[in-house]
Amino acid sequence: MNRAFLAAVLASLFVGGCVSTSAPEYSLTGNEAGIFRSNNAGRPIAVSQIKGMTEPQLTAMFGAARLDRKDASSRLLRYKSDGCTLFVYMNGPRADYVEAYDPQLRPLINIDACAGSVAAQRGTV
Repeated sequence: MNRAFLAAVLASLFVGGCVSTSAPEYSLTGNEAGIFRSNNAGRPIAVSQIKGMTEPQLTAMFGAARLDRKDASSRLLRYKSDGCTLFVYMNGPRADYVEAYDPQLRPLINIDACAGSVAAQRGTV
């Protein structure tokens, strides 16, 4: 009986050790700021320079968009580098709003650096 009890205790410790209670490395719902790291960051491009651009100008700067989603009168263009994802929202024919996220989908404060890396790596990532 002692052997059966000892085997049950060891089995429960083994199985219990397989369950992880540590927090995930990142959260899609958290308010933590993103971290920008890139092997080819290029030169930062100011958001004020991107706003007002037409689609041909955006294509010349960032290459072809990885995603082109149309919703009613607005569009979303997604561009990517090794360090971030850049979203450009079009209202009519011109860029109206820009945002950037790190690879763990945390919002980046420095959108300019993300835009620079996307431009430096256009078509390679």
